[in-house]
Amino acid sequence: MIRKKVPFLILFAAWQLLILNNLFSQAPKLIKTIVVDAGHGGDRDPGAVGQYENSLRSKEKDVTLAISLKLVEELKKQLPGVSIRPTRTTDIYQSPTEKAKLANEFHGDLFLCIHADSGPLKSGKRKIGSKTVTRYKTTYTGKGKNRKKKRTAYEVEVPEYEYFKYPLTRSGTSVWIFAAHKTSDKLKAIMDGDENFEIETGGLDSLENTLDFKSPEGRTIAAIYAKRYQERSDLLATLVNGEVERTGRTALGVNQRQVGIWVLQATNMPAILIETGFINNPEDERYINSENGQQELAEAITKAVMRYKAQVENTNYIPPVTTGITKTSATDQAFEKRTTKDVTTIQVVNEKVNVDIYDDGEIDNDIVSVYFNRELIVEKKSLTATAHSLTLNLVPGKTNELVLFADNLGSIPPNTALMIINDGTTRHEVRLSADLKNNASVRFELKNNN
Repeated sequence: MIRKKVPFLILFAAWQLLILNNLFSQAPKLIKTIVVDAGHGGDRDPGAVGQYENSLRSKEKDVTLAISLKLVEELKKQLPGVSIRPTRTTDIYQSPTEKAKLANEFHGDLFLCIHADSGPLKSGKRKIGSKTVTRYKTTYTGKGKNRKKKRTAYEVEVPEYEYFKYPLTRSGTSVWIFAAHKTSDKLKAIMDGDENFEIETGGLDSLENTLDFKSPEGRTIAAIYAKRYQERSDLLATLVNGEVERTGRTALGVNQRQVGIWVLQATNMPAILIETGFINNPEDERYINSENGQQELAEAITKAVMRYKAQVENTNYIPPVTTGITKTSATDQAFEKRTTKDVTTIQVVNEKVNVDIYDDGEIDNDIVSVYFNRELIVEKKSLTATAHSLTLNLVPGKTNELVLFADNLGSIPPNTALMIINDGTTRHEVRLSADLKNNASVRFELKNNN
């Protein structure tokens, strides 16, 4: 029987892998530098652009810069001992390679990349009128050499159309990490950047590194880091998704993109990319362009980073006390200035009332806010053929009022809404019409059945 000998080098490498893996899993990683990247930038790379009918025509590069600047300030405020390094603070172009190189030169411990999502838009057309055009009918007379062609003009009415883009219906915030099958690319980035690579030893970082990351031993250590980066990126992404969900926004989860994202793969640190919203969805576009929306996202991401930092550093974390974000006063001020002319009164028998709101007639991108008893309960909602549902708790002894506030006029003025109201006994259909000067409302009279 031939005895199989295991080479000493393989045994040594396996032992080293076990020892280093155990050492690294126990040693806390101090978060000393966080890199914040505003996606796209400059005239060369505007990113996605709002293109649906009546969009704000906003550019992704501007949205990402505004959110990133607020995120930098919020991180500095909540983590004063941490260096916060933005890749850009103005509208300049940086290639993905440059962004990753900057992050590595900063010796970042976290990389937060801010983007805005989009998607293919469907085209539509509508008739806008008709016009008279001249056409010609060709006839022939005679035969043989005497055959002659005659063209007779006549006029016809033809329809005129205009073409437009429908908005996306999908909305929400998603978080992305590099795909698991792309770990080899992360490994390559780690090895290629070995002159700036930091070894974790006992919780301390050292740049005095003599290891060759292309050697078997170096590859073993780099593989451990690649695995750790994958796990830590997933941890941070999960925390960000959870904090976004707590704001009330649609959180679309943690995703692994099947097509590689260079800035996530070429950075020597845990890295995530946050698609803050869909720039071609009316609600999302207004949210990520608003001061409140940008600040809310910055605060949510910061809370997630603080939780992540506490976990990897094995410290106790007490989340900061927040009072929430106040709704924009601009909407309230405009609401107060408008009169309410279109009023419908209905009688209901239960204190709890369900309301489904649709666009009335043709879907034309009507956007509304809704007040109930003078309190803003829906802000800048795009009306579609899909119901936006509300549950109202009426106050006995008073006339409760639901007011429709037009944020725009859509493409076919005025702003119109269909409300299906159900008090558990009776179903009411109410059609309301509002414009930029007048609100419309439904008033509920609660009947006493005693």
